[in-house]
Amino acid sequence: MCCLCRRVCRGVLALLFMTLSVLAVAQNVTGSISGTVKDPSGALIPNATVTITNTDTNQVIRTVKTSGSGSYSTTALPLGGYTVTIEAPGFSKQTVTDIVLHVNDTLTINGTPKVGGEEVIAVTAGQQQLNLENATQAGLINGTQVRELVLSSRNYEQLVGLQPGVAYSGADQIYIGNSSPSGATNVVNFSVNGSRTSGNAWTVDGADNVDRGSNFTLLTYPSVDAIAEFKTLRGSYSAEFGRSASGQINVVTKSGTNDLHGTLFYYNRNSATFAADPLTEKIAGTGSNGKGTGVAPFNWNEGGFSLGGPLRKNKLFLFGDYQLARTIQGATIIATVPNDAFRSGDFSAVVASCTVYCRPTWL
Repeated sequence: MCCLCRRVCRGVLALLFMTLSVLAVAQNVTGSISGTVKDPSGALIPNATVTITNTDTNQVIRTVKTSGSGSYSTTALPLGGYTVTIEAPGFSKQTVTDIVLHVNDTLTINGTPKVGGEEVIAVTAGQQQLNLENATQAGLINGTQVRELVLSSRNYEQLVGLQPGVAYSGADQIYIGNSSPSGATNVVNFSVNGSRTSGNAWTVDGADNVDRGSNFTLLTYPSVDAIAEFKTLRGSYSAEFGRSASGQINVVTKSGTNDLHGTLFYYNRNSATFAADPLTEKIAGTGSNGKGTGVAPFNWNEGGFSLGGPLRKNKLFLFGDYQLARTIQGATIIATVPNDAFRSGDFSAVVASCTVYCRPTWL
């Protein structure tokens, strides 16, 4: 094997290893639908065919049979809109529509087809679907809320504080400079149900997003226009979230659908509308006019786009986004500087105010 081929093979193996490593620690960012099929008299219907169809992509995601007890279960379903179709010999076909599956949802969709094989029954599930499978306490922020709620820094983390039981500690650096930092500067201090701020777990599409070696800062944050939704689990969550003892914040990014959709955005904030800080920027006797230094320079620019749609309708989909941020930021500080005497080498004022202490050599 040539040297180039060996290098290519090593690269492919390394990429495969990293992918498997991420999948090994990834947490569940999909949903599940289960239920029971009965006839109008309440008798269980075994061996009924249940078809789960994603209405966003018009793809059949799962086709399962009910068990002897008339129950079915489907897991690892992508987020989005769904219909559940139930068919059984000797019974009418039943379709449950308007099912919306969010991250970590475990929905119960039961079926009750009527006797007879000609009629097609359509049932609307509605937007308010209850989780009957577990006692997880969770709060969802959907993509529309992420994009349209007020964010001073276009950073979705600010919305975590809107959840019940979540308290902002007051030391979160995402507000400093009104920008959108990441990495070592992005300390997120939210206490969930009174737990430590360092006990939260943050994931993006199931991958861990916490830098464990940098004071529990976040490694990255998705663009607001790229977030499909995020959910904050506050308690009684399943064992897959056992890595941290506090809140679990699960972010899911968008994916392509049969509809072409995109955004184009640009935001600017500058110091033209800022007020001077009276403690640092309006001190009498400072500045060129003796009335203070004035507002420190600040100019924040953020722009980008997102685009998603079908590459091949009902078969292959694409979504991507780009975001660019540029910030010019100054600061006004109070500091001690040398006076004219110090600059000329005269430190008598300092010496006169100093007291010299002597200590015996044996101490």
